[in-house]
Amino acid sequence: MTTSNTTIFELSRDNIIAAAMRKCGVLAKGAAPDAEDLTNGMQALNALVSLFQTEGMPLWKRTQYSLALVDGTNTYTIGVGQTTNTAFPLKVHSAVVRDSSGSAQEVIQLDRTAFNLLNTSSEGKPVQFTYQPLVNYGVIKVWPTPDTSYTMELTYTKPVDGYTAASETPDFPQEWQNALIYGLAALLAPEYGVPLNDRSVLEKQAQKYLDMAKDFNYENTSVFMQPNRDM
Repeated sequence: MTTSNTTIFELSRDNIIAAAMRKCGVLAKGAAPDAEDLTNGMQALNALVSLFQTEGMPLWKRTQYSLALVDGTNTYTIGVGQTTNTAFPLKVHSAVVRDSSGSAQEVIQLDRTAFNLLNTSSEGKPVQFTYQPLVNYGVIKVWPTPDTSYTMELTYTKPVDGYTAASETPDFPQEWQNALIYGLAALLAPEYGVPLNDRSVLEKQAQKYLDMAKDFNYENTSVFMQPNRDM
């Protein structure tokens, strides 16, 4: 399900699949893909979105959130249904910790191996952290363990939603429309037996629109995240 308030797409998932098939020359204008084509198209579209994510392209999904750090707690889970109930970070880019006076200090991100070498019994204002993304949620650990309440301001990239429903609109800004259509067409072309020369044209078009889309950026607003102590 798409949830990003940056989405201003007019084409649904099935519209994108149909458009990509027309670019491949395997679907007549005004015709609709059959059930098998829609299933294949959905799988390829989700694979394309995953590829965009792994290459760090969804810049509009980079956002800033504030995580409440609790006295005596050094581990926080982020994700739907977790102690911090929100979309989990694919990647944390940076973080600062603020105390009650508003004084801010950058905290250094460590890999898990280095973090595990730290003395976990230490308490104070956190100066280091590690982040581990898991399936549908992530785990943040801070060091030293907070000795009072702090606010940790995270800059991170949220995941792009996948597509399952026919009428679902992509969790992408309008500027990515052609990148999705031509990128999907380039992925589908071999399966539909599109001639090599035509495939080459589709791939060049896909790259052109992808380059244009990558120049697009979007700023999100901040949201405060309060751990759910009832869980």
